[in-house]
Amino acid sequence: MKRSRGMSLLVLLYLAITCMAATTGSAQEKAITIKVASWFPVGGTLDNVYREWSKDLEQRAGGKLKVTYYAGGTLVPTAQTYDAVVKGITDVGNHVLGYSMGRFPFSQILDAPIGWPPHGPEATIIANEFYNKFKQKEFHDVKVLYFHAMPGGFLHTKTKPVATLEDVKGLKIRCYGSNATFVGLIGAVPVAMPMTDVYDALAKGVVDGIMSSYESVYNFRTGEYIKYTTENLHTAYGATFIVAMNKKKFASLPPDVQAIIDKISEEYIAKWGKVWTDSELLGKDWLVKRGVKIITLSKEEEERWYERGSKPLVDEYIKEMKAKGLPGDEAVKFLLDSFKRYRK
Repeated sequence: MKRSRGMSLLVLLYLAITCMAATTGSAQEKAITIKVASWFPVGGTLDNVYREWSKDLEQRAGGKLKVTYYAGGTLVPTAQTYDAVVKGITDVGNHVLGYSMGRFPFSQILDAPIGWPPHGPEATIIANEFYNKFKQKEFHDVKVLYFHAMPGGFLHTKTKPVATLEDVKGLKIRCYGSNATFVGLIGAVPVAMPMTDVYDALAKGVVDGIMSSYESVYNFRTGEYIKYTTENLHTAYGATFIVAMNKKKFASLPPDVQAIIDKISEEYIAKWGKVWTDSELLGKDWLVKRGVKIITLSKEEEERWYERGSKPLVDEYIKEMKAKGLPGDEAVKFLLDSFKRYRK
């Protein structure tokens, strides 16, 4: 009898363990994997906040999501991030709009050298306000999570100080997007390339200088080759990033998970603004400590740069948008008014 009872207990124990294993396996199967692609330098300030967003998302989903973060461009090359999101190669990606010239014609003004505010969160705030106002249809093929943007970017040179248009003439300057047109208009030679290629280009003398934020010269270490920075405030360019998700992937998620993604994305707009602010100040301080000379353009020179480089670019943008039936003039006015508002 005792032996029979013992066998019964063993059977019950076996069944209990089997059920637990099955339940655990079922729970694990329910966790949906989300792939997040990053190309930021690993350990840098921008990489850290993007990685934090990924971890927070997984935690708030309470076991419903497994977020896999691919750092340093290991999953998707920098300039191909948006297409990778559309195609589902990655579920979430962070893309610089200016790296896909012609893909986002209405939004290209967000990278234009028209005096973006420096050293603060305003650029990120403005980029999201811009989308909330215009709801650009050119992003219809992704689920827009949020935008973030660096403060105004300046001209940094390797060996020659630049204080006038005459000084910049003939210099090979790394740029991208709308900045390539601007660089050519002010008399320099535009050399288009993503930030991930700039360090080697400076080291090998492929370029004489770069259009860049203070954050980039620090996090990408390109500042190791910089001796002069020209703060062209009235023609400071922008760099707007979209963090987007594959539409089918988002649509496949339970409604409560979708709500979590929307909420956390909205919250991180402010975090990105702070990170950009801190990164810019850190980058400028690093350059100054390295002995880099900061050059400020005179009021007259600022006007020359704007008239020569920015105004033709803006006029052409408005003309192109009018031909497409899009309110380019309204977009420009919105941005310039925003810049004035946030400078007060």
